[in-house]
Amino acid sequence: MARLILQAICVAVAAGAAPGIAATVSVVVPGSVMHGVEGVNMGLDGMVYGASIHGQEIYKIDPKTGVVTVEVGPPEGEGDDVDIGPAGTKAGGIIAWTAQTTGEIRIRRPGSDKVEVVLPNAPRVNPIAFNREGRLFTAQVGAGDDTLWEIDVIGNKPPRVVAKGQGRVNGFGFGPDGLLYAPRFGTDGIFAINVDSGEHKVIATGVGAPAGVKVDAEGMVYSVNYLNGDVWRTDPKTGQNTKVTTVREPPDNLTIAKDGTIYIANVADSAIYALDPKTGQHRTIVDGKFTIVSGAVASTLDGKSGILVADPFGYRLVDPASGAVYRPFWAQNRGASTAIDANATSIAYSYSLSGRVRKLDRASDKLVLDSADIKGARGVALMGNGDVLVADATGGRLVQLSAAGMKDMASGLKQPVALVRESDQAVVITEFESGAISRVDLSTGKSTEIATGFKGPTALARMKDGRWAVVEAGDGRVTAVDEKTGKREVLASNLPTTLADVHLPANTNGGIALGTDGALYVTCPKDNSVVKIVP
Repeated sequence: MARLILQAICVAVAAGAAPGIAATVSVVVPGSVMHGVEGVNMGLDGMVYGASIHGQEIYKIDPKTGVVTVEVGPPEGEGDDVDIGPAGTKAGGIIAWTAQTTGEIRIRRPGSDKVEVVLPNAPRVNPIAFNREGRLFTAQVGAGDDTLWEIDVIGNKPPRVVAKGQGRVNGFGFGPDGLLYAPRFGTDGIFAINVDSGEHKVIATGVGAPAGVKVDAEGMVYSVNYLNGDVWRTDPKTGQNTKVTTVREPPDNLTIAKDGTIYIANVADSAIYALDPKTGQHRTIVDGKFTIVSGAVASTLDGKSGILVADPFGYRLVDPASGAVYRPFWAQNRGASTAIDANATSIAYSYSLSGRVRKLDRASDKLVLDSADIKGARGVALMGNGDVLVADATGGRLVQLSAAGMKDMASGLKQPVALVRESDQAVVITEFESGAISRVDLSTGKSTEIATGFKGPTALARMKDGRWAVVEAGDGRVTAVDEKTGKREVLASNLPTTLADVHLPANTNGGIALGTDGALYVTCPKDNSVVKIVP
């Protein structure tokens, strides 16, 4: 049974400061249910079903109201694509999805809450689709030979290899002719596959960078270009392409309802669009802002001032006054991040899932540093000479990155996560494992504890009055501590800051930033909200 997820509302929001809390908390960016939505398909009930790797959930979306419920929760719901067995077949009503990170095909049968694994040990399984007879097909993408599989979800037949080496495919779907139509990922082409013989042929080129393909009742093939949002209609008989419209990039997949309406998933914004293919008009039915909100810093972006927020699908800027969220052009996810720092000339960021650290030059809009050499890269800080200081949670160290390479600046730390630069000689960090806030002298590598006893601290900011504000993400608490007196004050509690149900390490950076108005802005990844705390 689906469980309805309501927007998380902080305890202190409605009535100002809660009892015992010496601060006022308000919502700047409202929460939402989805954490990125990738593959989508229509269900027998007329609902749109969507899959999320980052949220580890299968969603059910009402196309009339935009209400989103969680059909399969985390971690079993982790999925890159999803489909539902067609009515009138033995597979009717079976929900099947690809757990890409885990490397499994999972299903749930009608009337059951049990999740079954029907294909294990299949790294990078990606698209999935039932044909009209209820036969189920999936493919591995970027896993060596890009194997296309048929999986028997009704009988006891072992999985069958349909084809190998046909190239990478992403979201695919069957046409009325029984052929499987798929984007040839990494090219500008679409091809058709005979799932009995394994033969495939290119039926069209020139559709940009297609990420998802579906076929309507008349046999017309629709695809989405994930780089720029173009939606194309292709006649498979002639190969002629017609651009229908352009939606906000990057669209990951699409599905077509019985009435011909096309529903498109925007993975970066956790949004769903409804498109009338006859008129080219589209509207937003689920309006998202983030994939997973993470690190934060007060800064500017493209001439706008606000709170710069890290996100696995690219950093973006929150306007503290209006709550509007501005995301620059996607640029092939160049800005994938969970921690971020910025100054007038550069933006530095890291991504905890990949360990990648990058620095972007604002003037040229080019990457001037790109490193994947720090396995546990977490907090980042731009130094006065342009180098990037990185907290390495796995190695228990601080590392300085420059064009010349890496240099260890401190070691023996207990999972350093948050990182605040005081000067080129001193930084303050949170240590996730020990629960301490420490000051590190970069000239000697010596660390000195400022305060201890915090539970998994993931974010840190210096308040206007000089105190340190600490986010304990797992407990949803923000505490102010005076390092001179040791006095502590809980500023907010019961915030949805936990990372427990999303696909990021527990010691990933949280987000807290001091705004120009003196307020603190906290990111809440459980529901992707951003809240304001006025001490």
